Parts: sequence; C-alpha cells; structure tokens
Amino acid sequence: MTESLNVIALVSGGKDSFFSILHCLQNGHKVVALGNLYPAPESEEISGEADNDDEYDLNSFIFQTVGHTVIPLYEQALQIPLYRQPITGTAVQTAVSYSPFGTLADSATSKLKPELGELDHSEDETESLVPLLKNIIARHPTANAISTGAILSTYQRTRVESVALRLGLTPLGFLWQYPILPPESQLSLLEDMESVGLDARLIKVASGGLDESFLWQNVASEPVMRRVERSVKRFGTDGDGAVIGEGGEFETLVIDGPANLFKGRIEIQEQDRRIVREGGGAAWLRILKARVVMKTVGETTEKYCRIPNLLSPKFNNILKVLKNDQEATGTGIPVGSTKTTTIPDAQPHIQSPRLKTQESLIHWTPTSIETPQGTSITEQAASLVSEIKHYLQNSSLQASDIVSTVIILRSMADFAAVNKIYGTLFTTPNPPARVTISSGSLLPPSTHLTIHLTLHRPDPQEPARKALHVQSRSYWAPANIGPYSQAISTPSPNSTIWTVSVAGQIPLIPHTMALPHGTSTESFKLQAVLSLQHLWRIGTEMSVSWWTSAVAFLPRASDPQHAVLAGRAWELLHKRDGEGESDEDEEEERDLWAEQQCVGMGAKDAKGELPDWDVVRGEGAPPFWAVEVEELPRGAEVEWHAHLGVVGGPIQVYPAIRGEGWTVHQCGFGGRLHSVLMVDHSSSSSYVEETLDKGLGALGLDSTSALDEYASYLDLSIQGLQHARSFGGAIPCRRIWDSSGNRLALVLLFDS
Repeated sequence: MTESLNVIALVSGGKDSFFSILHCLQNGHKVVALGNLYPAPESEEISGEADNDDEYDLNSFIFQTVGHTVIPLYEQALQIPLYRQPITGTAVQTAVSYSPFGTLADSATSKLKPELGELDHSEDETESLVPLLKNIIARHPTANAISTGAILSTYQRTRVESVALRLGLTPLGFLWQYPILPPESQLSLLEDMESVGLDARLIKVASGGLDESFLWQNVASEPVMRRVERSVKRFGTDGDGAVIGEGGEFETLVIDGPANLFKGRIEIQEQDRRIVREGGGAAWLRILKARVVMKTVGETTEKYCRIPNLLSPKFNNILKVLKNDQEATGTGIPVGSTKTTTIPDAQPHIQSPRLKTQESLIHWTPTSIETPQGTSITEQAASLVSEIKHYLQNSSLQASDIVSTVIILRSMADFAAVNKIYGTLFTTPNPPARVTISSGSLLPPSTHLTIHLTLHRPDPQEPARKALHVQSRSYWAPANIGPYSQAISTPSPNSTIWTVSVAGQIPLIPHTMALPHGTSTESFKLQAVLSLQHLWRIGTEMSVSWWTSAVAFLPRASDPQHAVLAGRAWELLHKRDGEGESDEDEEEERDLWAEQQCVGMGAKDAKGELPDWDVVRGEGAPPFWAVEVEELPRGAEVEWHAHLGVVGGPIQVYPAIRGEGWTVHQCGFGGRLHSVLMVDHSSSSSYVEETLDKGLGALGLDSTSALDEYASYLDLSIQGLQHARSFGGAIPCRRIWDSSGNRLALVLLFDS
C-alpha cells in the first residue's frame, strides 16, 4: 500500500467528481476538504422557502455551474468541510494545454480583443482555483493532493494539473481514460457508479438526442443509462464519450451515494424544481428548495469501487503466453537459438539512407561532457544546460523545439539533482519526452552525465506539434513526475505523416506509482508486459500506426533470459493473426469538451489499432534489442523505449537482410527511411570493426559518410569499440542481445 494522501476534492455536484472521491477512499486516501467554484455573484443558499430566481448556468468551459446552489448542502451530507470561491474571469486560453500568463510562450493560445486586435491578458477562469486552494491549504496544512473528475477532457485535466503542481499538490485523476480500461466499455463508468449506489440525477440536457423527459432521471441506473445510450448514439459516434456526457450532452447532480461517503442524502421535491429552457433544445433544472436527511445506522451498507484490472485482456494474454512458453521448455525459453538467414552476396533489397538529411530534424549532443576532476554533478549539469541554451540561441531555436532527450547518468542517485537543473530549460507546457538510464563506470571517469537531444525546427507553414502530458495519477498509465511528457508528435516535411517521440516506460502501477513486488523471473514478466502496455496506451492515444524499432533497457547483472522474454512479448504484439492477443476496444477517443466548447481547438484524430496493418506493407515485427546498463529509475527491472512512432501511412516494412555478422532492418514512410544496423558480438574489436564496415557498405555508407547515426548502442566490454569511429548519440552498454538472446556488439540507427 502506498502512502495515504490528504486530498482536497473538487466538487461540482456532478457524478464524476463524487465518483473520483470514492476512488480516493478506495485507494486509502483521506478527503480533508471539499472545494467548489460557483458563478459570481453568489446566489442565495438553499434554505427554507428561498426562491432562487437569480440562479443561472454560467456555461463555463471548465466548471459545471448548473445546480450550484445545492453545493453548500454537501458539507452536511458528507460531513466534510466545504470551501467555496466565486469564478472570476473567462476562458482566455482556449488551447488544450494551459499555463498562467507570463510563462506561456505561445501567445496563439490566447484570445484577441476584437476591438483592439491585441492579446487579451484578462485573468483566465482557471486561476479562480488558486485563491480557493490556498485558503483550503491554510486551514488544512496537511493537504497534499487534489482530486478531479476529468475522464477524456485534456482541456479540463491540464488546467487542474497546472494549478495543483504550482501549489505543491499531487493531482489525482482516477477516472482519466476510464472507458478504455477493462472491461473497455463506454458504459462501464455508469455501471460502476450504479454498483456502488451513486444517485446522479440529470439536471441539464444539451444534446439532440436528449429532451426534457430525461431531467431528474438517475443516469447511474440501468434503465436510464441504456435509454441515454440509445438516444445519443443516434447523433454521435459509438465510443466518443457522449454516453457519459463528456461532450456536454448532459450534466448531473448527485443527491446520494454509499454510506462511506454520504452520511446524509439530499432531498428535492418535484414542486421545488423548475425547468429552464435555453435555445437549441437545451434545458436545465432550477432548484428552489432542498434539504439534507441524515441516514440512520444500518440504513445502508457500505459499497466499494471496482478498481480496474492492472492489465487489459490483450496484455494479460501476452503474460500468459510468456508463462506457458517457459513452462513448455522447462527452465526457460532457449537463448541464442535462432539466426536470420544469411545472404552473403549483393543486397538488392537494402535501401540507401544516403538521402537528403531531414533539415527539420536535428540530433545533437553537447560536447562539454568531460569536466575537470572534482567537478560536482550539479556543476556539470549546469554547464550542460548552459551549453544547450547557447546552442538554441545560436541556432534560432527554442527549448520548446526539443522533442526528446536521452539522459545518461553515472549514478541514478544523482537523478534528483540533475532533474532540478534540467527542468530550468522548460518554461512552457509539454516539455520533451525523455529516457533516463544509468551507465555507471561505462561513462568516462570525469563524466557524471550525458544528454542526447532531438530537436524539430518548425516550419511556419506546418501545424503545431502535439503533446501528451498527463501529470495526474490514474489507472491508465504512469503520471509524469518531472519535466517530461509522455509523447511529442511532430509533422514530417511535405507529408501528412507525423512521427511521435515517446518517453521511456518503466513498469509503475499507475494509480499507486509503485513498482510491482518481487524480483524473480515471474516478476520480470509482469514488469515487461506492464511497461509495454504503458507504451501501447500512449501510442494509441497519439494515433501511432507503427513503431520503427524498440529497445528494452535492463539493469546490471540481468539474466539473458529477460532479453528473450521481452523480445517474445514484442513479437506477440505484432502478430497479424492475433496470436497472444484478444480484441482490445481501442475505440475513437475525442476530447469532446474541447471540441464543442473551446474556440479553434479542432477535433482529435481518430485512433485505430497498433500496429495498424491497414497502412503497413510488409511482415514481421519492428526490430528489437535489449541492452544491459547499470541501473534504471526506481530500481525497475526493465525500461522500454520505442524510437519513433509513425502516425498515418503508408508504411513500407522491408524484409530483414543478414550478411556475414551483420543485419539490416528498414522501414520507409513519408519520404523518410529508418534503418537499423546490428553487428554480431565478438571479443575481437578488429573483427567487429571489419564487420561494421561491411554492414555500412551494404547501406552505401562508410566511415567518412556525412550522414551520422542518430543513436548508437555500444557493448563497451569490447575493448576499443567506442573509439572505432565517431558514433552519434552513443549509449554505453555492458551487453546487448537481439530478440533471440544472441549477443550483439553494437546497434546503429539512421533516420533520413
């Protein structure tokens, strides 16, 4: 069990905020206060015969305000202190990502004052959360987390995260991406609410499929949820979140729930509700009078939330296959048992990567790696960051143009110190994706760390890059801790294809942010599959059709069997015939809140299968290898990194070609060619160098070629290998294996 957090629960009166509270309790956290924002000026609180004719719906972009006059009653009903603050400002920033003014470099996310033609620097309504939360923290100084009910809306989630992290609160978003979690049903959220006895009444309808007859029905009941489902499907797409009201189709008011949360229920008589009709068929209920009726002991029984299964059916099946494979072969899957067919002569299928280098894509490593003896880790990190800033300035680039980094530490114990200094580079939302490993003594004696960067020089005619930056704890995938995003997507020049740079994925249990227990081979299988699931969920959210290649980082003294197990899992995920898979409902997910209520945000791309065999031409899995380094973050047993995700198609996967001691894998897309050269292991560095030259020759390259590899994995147990030539993006390794467990000397990646 992870540490118990003291949670401030944001409540709007709607079903999602209260169901999030129930998940906080289910995960062992304590709710110390409720927080609510309401329209200003404040309506009278409901009491006696007060007639709230001044109640109105603000139609806020982020906050539910319909039914806000009932909110004060929750303090009595839940027996939890409630704090309120009026909403000030409007939705000034309408982009998906959010940052307070003064730190947001991209002013295009701000509205223009039409009469002046200049930026409107009025306070965004999001900032109303700041005084509310500061007041709560002052009264409850132990508060260290905040709960929100965002499900599919990146617009809502990023705003709460921005404020929470500024105030030192851990954001909890247990409902994030809930519809894609097992059992992978749009209705699963409402069904789970019904199972715990949540009473969520429809208080507003704003969809062509819903009319006034739905008002005051309990959407968390089987008949009503099915009726809502039938109605909204006539006007929407199955899986678009309409069934759960994510596009503003309806809003709810919770009046009762399980006894572990609701100590009293809210009663509102029929004569105390008035229908308010708005244009376009929208209608909502004005509440004239309400009261709390406290429950008696034994009146209800406590019910508990279902926590979604850790693995989806697809990845659970892969875990079963790994276990069955090992059982069938006794002690383990054979290591080093297969080789690619050798073709010693001409290689007509190999495409030469000696094309025009992508001018928009830059791979660069700061040169001030070695520093004087005695230089501290913080001094070296500061020196590297300073060099990066100078490089950006001299290249007319910004830190926001960095799309991915690889940080190699001497000691993982230095991570916190480096992270603090590294984070100063990024002052805008969505920092680059990042991979972090430790290579220990494989780094030069006076080197504490190395940073490899990939940058994208934006073209003014290209669309802006896209990002996935989830900082809330959920059941979906690990939250970002530190200055990095899960993924950054950039357009390819002169092509509709995009490429995705993704962060390294370690096997954290998302809702606890802890590693699974155990250190045996059985534990490794779970860790390998779990971190792969994280990679797949991120890839699916970013609409990735194909990964160009992938590496599994393993800590020092790893069993070679682990490389084979990871390679087997990778292979199973790329089976055309579905072996090792079950159909996973990766339905189209759209940020309907942002689409329907925010200016100029546009629709999100539809998401398909990964891999998407409709756009992939060719057979087999992308190339995979495993490398042994010193240590991984959090002491994980594996960290997965996919090098590029390709969005769209067509994608041409060429057959792997093997020469004498080398293998080439290639795929092409959007005028680009991704090549991977693997060289077999040998204790003789001269033999490795000779074999490397042959492999480069097959690619039409040699040691004098202008086109450098953008990443290289080197087995430094081979004396002299590191100095055999100038390797780009070098990652020092203790051992390298292919998917069959065969030792490799090096792996080079080219992107041109």
